[in-house]
Amino acid sequence: MTEENDNRPRHAPPKGHDTRNQELLYDPNVATSTHAEQARTLAEKMSTATLCTMSTSPEGFPYGSFVTYVIHEGNPIFLISALAEHTKNLLKSSKASLLIAEAGEGNPLALGRVTLVGECTKLPDHERDNAKKSFLSKHESAKFYVDFKDFSFYRLKVEAIRYIGGFGRMSWVEEETWLEAEPDPLVPYSMDIISHMNEDHSDAMVLYCKTMSKATDTTEAVMTGIDRYGFEMSATTEAGQRPIRLAFDKEVLDSEGARKELVKMVKKAREIVENQE
Repeated sequence: MTEENDNRPRHAPPKGHDTRNQELLYDPNVATSTHAEQARTLAEKMSTATLCTMSTSPEGFPYGSFVTYVIHEGNPIFLISALAEHTKNLLKSSKASLLIAEAGEGNPLALGRVTLVGECTKLPDHERDNAKKSFLSKHESAKFYVDFKDFSFYRLKVEAIRYIGGFGRMSWVEEETWLEAEPDPLVPYSMDIISHMNEDHSDAMVLYCKTMSKATDTTEAVMTGIDRYGFEMSATTEAGQRPIRLAFDKEVLDSEGARKELVKMVKKAREIVENQE
């Protein structure tokens, strides 16, 4: 399997879409995360998903169930009861998949999701303590039943990864690439940064669009996403709402690093305006 289409711009329209009036208004080679990084980030960020197992009753049909999980050493682990239907199914067949979907407003098909496929089996006893610690770090409420005798940890050993980041952005991710990828370090800070920029620095984002992209007629702009490599905006232009992505000069690891890069870019944008006058 390969990360096909992984080099497509993040905001590229669906394949076959009429783009005659939709010229990309930013550099298509702007630094951005790979599909493996985006998939890993989404999987690490979410905590609930749909576990699909092979049903024993009725036999032979896919059975989807709501589960909580945590990514532990690159694989999702679950704390599940022996009474649950999915547990009974796994005892009969370990083949399973996990669908992790991003939450958000707007068209749900434009949001990210990742499907992890592999064999799901009970963890050996010598791995239980580490799994328990990892699971409780994300699901603290599970401490009340984690040691019940009818609850056990299961691990889905990831063998195949299908990532869909929205319209026209999808690929099969290599298992090795998935395991090597690191979730974006800005995830814990991204929503606060986005809210701060949209509430207090909307003028700066209009300036970014006018000076650092082809959206020179931007009248309004809102930040829609930010990661270690850069950030994304929705710019209001004469042609309507248009996506814009700009890159940082260097990767950032926390909110302070992002702040410094954003301030640096504002200064650069102002210098561009001064030189044009």
